[in-house]
Amino acid sequence: MKNNFDRSPLRDWLVPAAGAAAAFAAVGHLPALLRGAGAFLGLLTPFGWGLVLAYVLDIPTRFFTQKLFGGRRGGALAMSYSLFFGVLALLAALVVPQLVQSVAAFAGRLGAYEETIRGLLVWVQATFGVDTATAEQLVRAAGTALQNWFGTLPRAAAQTAAKAAASAAGAAADAFVALAVSIYLLADKDKLLHAARVCLRAALPPAAAGRVLAVCALANRIFGGYLGGQLVDALLVGGETFALMSIFGLEYAPLLAVLVGVTNIIPVLGPFLGAAPGLVILLLESPWKAAEFGIIIFVVQQVDGNFIAPRILGGATGLPGLGVLLAIVVGGAWFGIPGMVLGVPTLAVLAALAKQAVGAGLTARGLDENGAPRQNFPPQDKQN
Repeated sequence: MKNNFDRSPLRDWLVPAAGAAAAFAAVGHLPALLRGAGAFLGLLTPFGWGLVLAYVLDIPTRFFTQKLFGGRRGGALAMSYSLFFGVLALLAALVVPQLVQSVAAFAGRLGAYEETIRGLLVWVQATFGVDTATAEQLVRAAGTALQNWFGTLPRAAAQTAAKAAASAAGAAADAFVALAVSIYLLADKDKLLHAARVCLRAALPPAAAGRVLAVCALANRIFGGYLGGQLVDALLVGGETFALMSIFGLEYAPLLAVLVGVTNIIPVLGPFLGAAPGLVILLLESPWKAAEFGIIIFVVQQVDGNFIAPRILGGATGLPGLGVLLAIVVGGAWFGIPGMVLGVPTLAVLAALAKQAVGAGLTARGLDENGAPRQNFPPQDKQN
């Protein structure tokens, strides 16, 4: 004999009511759940940076393995990390002393900069008859504010150093964890990838697993080619800028060359972002020096855009100029500078998948890539 509950309409309402109650309870505890999720993700941050570092260093590791070590990854791995630490040490040696010297020189010349700008305003007023009294007041106020700020800079630097020292232990621990994770991932790359493929094939049907692996291979090819090419291109652009600035005897060559090289990783907008601070600083020194720096940046970007970047990057993304600009704008609006850098290869992967889907749809309907019927496509059976 069946239970009366099985024939009762109460059963039809019990499950939705229980689900609604659980949803309301989850919403009530949503802030606590979000805080817990945020704290958990914060604990995983060093692992995320370790994964990023491992992916980036895998590019030179594969190159060294094939070209220098005959398939042995141990020596290639050691050379990749030596190169990584060498680049960090070189950047620190170039940037930190130059940055301290630049800030000190800039602070010492504030009065001269203010006089230069005020003289320019006087010339504009005398030549064009434009009232520059308001602009002169703004310049004087800005100069006073900057001098006061630089006057309090030593005390602020001491406070910042104290705070940095307090958090240095945690930062060092996170850096050590990220480094250890990257070494582990690179050393056991083949075993980990094999385990991931086995788990994927165990969890999904063969056709679905094959599609997922194909998408991962496509994304790895595009991201690896793009990021590796951008890093090499940025290194070359920074080196060319430093060499030309040194030849012309321009000040702040190490600092500005590093800035130009790093920002060059960002497509399209990177050269402008890197050149703007240098132009402003050198313009305050001398308009002629700023013009020389602008010419150097123009020449470097022309050589890079027409000769170096096409050979390094090749068709890594396959995106048109409008697609690159769209990826930069959307990625920057959502995720800032990392979004600008990773937006282009992400859109390239999506575009490649969309192209494959469109091609499969055209083929299934007997159409070529232009949407025209294929001549040798078998006609459908006529229905009686």
